[in-house]
Amino acid sequence: MDRFPALRLILRFGRLWSLFVAIAATGALAWLLVGSFGLAGYAAIPLGLPFFYFMAKSYVELIQIVVEMVH
Repeated sequence: MDRFPALRLILRFGRLWSLFVAIAATGALAWLLVGSFGLAGYAAIPLGLPFFYFMAKSYVELIQIVVEMVH
């Protein structure tokens, strides 16, 4: 595990990283939709945030499974 510092960071800060990715992706989605559809684009925020968090968290969990199998 000492040879792979990126994996150690992902395992340690996985939830925080997932939240950051979800907020950034939801902000980008809202920016695109507000530019296209006006204020109705903000309706994507309650749907986008959990979706992007789930996707990022599943990546972190996949990394955890691989590390546990190899380690």
